[in-house]
Amino acid sequence: MGSFAVFTTLLLCALATRCSADGVFWHVTDFHYDFTYLNGAESGKICDSQTAGQPTPNDPGNWGDYLCDAPWRLINNSVYAMKVIEPNPDFIIWTGDDTPHIYNDKMNTDVVLAIIGNLTDLLRSVFPNTQVYPVLGNHDYHPKHQMPPTPNTVYNATWNMWNQPNWLSSDVMNTFVNGAYYTMQISPGLRLVGLNTVYYYTNDKVTTPTDGNTDPAGQFSWLEGVLQQAQTDNEKVFLIGHVPPGFFERYQGKSWFYPEYNRRYLQIIARYADVIKGQFFAHQHCDSFKLFYDDEDKAVNSMLLAPAVTPWSTTLAGVGANNPGIRLVSYDKNTGDLTDVSQYYSNLALANMQGSPLWEREYSLRETFNLPDASPASLQDLLDSFSNTSSDNFEKYYLYNSVSHDQSTCDESCKVAQLCAIKEVDYDKYQDCINAATSGAKTAHVSTLLSFEIFFPFVVAAFGLAA
Repeated sequence: MGSFAVFTTLLLCALATRCSADGVFWHVTDFHYDFTYLNGAESGKICDSQTAGQPTPNDPGNWGDYLCDAPWRLINNSVYAMKVIEPNPDFIIWTGDDTPHIYNDKMNTDVVLAIIGNLTDLLRSVFPNTQVYPVLGNHDYHPKHQMPPTPNTVYNATWNMWNQPNWLSSDVMNTFVNGAYYTMQISPGLRLVGLNTVYYYTNDKVTTPTDGNTDPAGQFSWLEGVLQQAQTDNEKVFLIGHVPPGFFERYQGKSWFYPEYNRRYLQIIARYADVIKGQFFAHQHCDSFKLFYDDEDKAVNSMLLAPAVTPWSTTLAGVGANNPGIRLVSYDKNTGDLTDVSQYYSNLALANMQGSPLWEREYSLRETFNLPDASPASLQDLLDSFSNTSSDNFEKYYLYNSVSHDQSTCDESCKVAQLCAIKEVDYDKYQDCINAATSGAKTAHVSTLLSFEIFFPFVVAAFGLAA
């Protein structure tokens, strides 16, 4: 295949990731393959996913452009980079969004399924003996976002792709073909739950909450049953999904879930916080995390948001692009406790200049931020340090938030949006956090006095963010 030739410049020191960690797994997401990049785009564009309102680049690179979704060679390269950095992970989680940010009239179900199939074949060929846990994103359906809570062609076709050895087992067929969600045991005492959170996304008009539609595909009730059984069986659980709850930290006031579904999700996390050892989501293309609290304001759970492989600059004003990223998570096999996050990335501009991507470790959560592990308590300590003027942790975090692409300074309003989105997944509490900062008051864990005017545009381009 010749794909390994591109790794002659790979930093081999990045192989030292296991250290004291007992287990590791890859998290890869948001490939957003654009088959029109430099080949077949409409006139005047370098790709059909080119960010609206931006001038067309005069000299687009072979490995991609920040205004476009990922070409195949970048996607292929990212998966082979995973193989070089850590060839024997315990498993891989793949959290969706495979097709490009292209208008619906240029897409169809066959194209969506062909892209999902191509990416499935790529992961299977590079990691033939590795367990893969996939979920669908809002771009993995046609028309995009409009995922129905009933059986359909996409669910059936992806089931046929993924019901293979080291992928989805036959005993999860019922929930998958009916709602594209499932649960499987990772190992004795540790369980994975793959959710279809596209149902809760405000862009999915098929699942708008009504008196008769409060639990699309029965997923919430099913999830509670799975978590209750896990609690009874003394199992711990990893939750994976695409669209996250709460707010987007780079765009103040932008939430993803319908409010009713956001509340229900939070209630379930609060009820089973002792069972859930990690939540791994995506969709935003950015690198961040969220904390979940008990009634005494103690962080009892967390969500890690992985950045995208696609570098595409979102249509949400001011958010910008990102460098391609792939993530290796370390955990204790015996307890399910998260011990570290090692984020790898490739500087796309440098890749285009040098002729091939250089994949290197961007940071280690433990080493870079001097944390003992990746537990909710440690992430709370990290969040607290963001308000400490003697620490540069927030500046490092903000750089990594765009996968080391955005080199600008996060101003006062920017910082409030970041901190409130991390701490407050609940919609009312998030608004209280924003209001407290606006009025110059202090809120818990957001102690810097800030003043700014709030603006809620709520205008999203036709094909949405990252999305």
